[in-house]
Amino acid sequence: MSPTGFGDEQLPPARLAAEIKGRLAASDNELSGFWYQVRENRTAYAREVQEHLTGYPVVVLVVRKTRFDNTNAVLDDFVELLQDSKEACEKHLIGDVTTDRRAVVLLARNTLDFPQISSPVTLPAWFPRLGSRLANVIIEDLTWRAACPLNAEEAAIDQLCQLIFALEGAMLERLRPVHAQDKSAAASFWDQVKRDKDAYGSFGDFLEGVQQARRNVLNSSSYRPSVRDGSSLLARIWGKTQATSPDAMGRLAKALARALALPDSLSPSGHRSLVAILFRPPNASIPDPQSLFASSLLTTILATCQLITAAAHADAYPRYPVPLIRSTSFDLRQTLADARQTLIILDPCTG
Repeated sequence: MSPTGFGDEQLPPARLAAEIKGRLAASDNELSGFWYQVRENRTAYAREVQEHLTGYPVVVLVVRKTRFDNTNAVLDDFVELLQDSKEACEKHLIGDVTTDRRAVVLLARNTLDFPQISSPVTLPAWFPRLGSRLANVIIEDLTWRAACPLNAEEAAIDQLCQLIFALEGAMLERLRPVHAQDKSAAASFWDQVKRDKDAYGSFGDFLEGVQQARRNVLNSSSYRPSVRDGSSLLARIWGKTQATSPDAMGRLAKALARALALPDSLSPSGHRSLVAILFRPPNASIPDPQSLFASSLLTTILATCQLITAAAHADAYPRYPVPLIRSTSFDLRQTLADARQTLIILDPCTG
């Protein structure tokens, strides 16, 4: 299993239209400008966005000439584009929705690199409802600001669930034969993840219990470990990493590396998630490849479980920029897939 790449990085037209509808409803300005970067066919993209905005006083325009490249002339360029697009503006800015707010969507090859503040501009005399008026306009670049909830399609939560379930399976396939050959290999790791009055008397019993619990998972795309019941390997790791500081994570990583019998020949070339770098303890020496792999594994499991759970309660959390959600999910998926593949190719006993 491999993570799905970014594919088409831009928002689907329907998603951009929904974002604009929400921002238009929340706007205090009579006229809003929204900029969005489109790398492919802007004409076709504009047509689709406009269709999804049918009935709303919004016009979608394509920036074609060399415009909006001077911070002091942005609004002059804006008015010039309106003049060149009179027919489209008159057609779409009337709208069927009862509102005093209107919006102009600008699709361009590039992002709008200038910081924008609300500035007054005199609109053309023919401009629907606001003709010859002095209106305060701000053009907001939505390329990096269009937001979505944590459970949005871009988060690929189903893929994260599948990948983390598959990773747990690969870890178990490694842990079981290593433990059968050397009972002491997982002693330190078990000491750290076992609980007071644990239902399992030994690490071997725990592995068997986890394997049995996995058989009850009918759909891995909705798999969510539970720290409360601790019936999975991932749940134990998640619970332990939640309570472990970055400084103490190294000890847990070394214990996991030994439990997995990671070999000295382990390649350090596998993808490491950004969260693994962010969790790196201050002033830490460069760890050996085994500890580095185990540390990345622990922090990536922590971050993935946190995101999966937060997505299940997305209404309790803010919306975040789509590129951030997409790239965060992709980074985690790539790390999970690489880690699983690394474990699979190791010899069960010798590494």
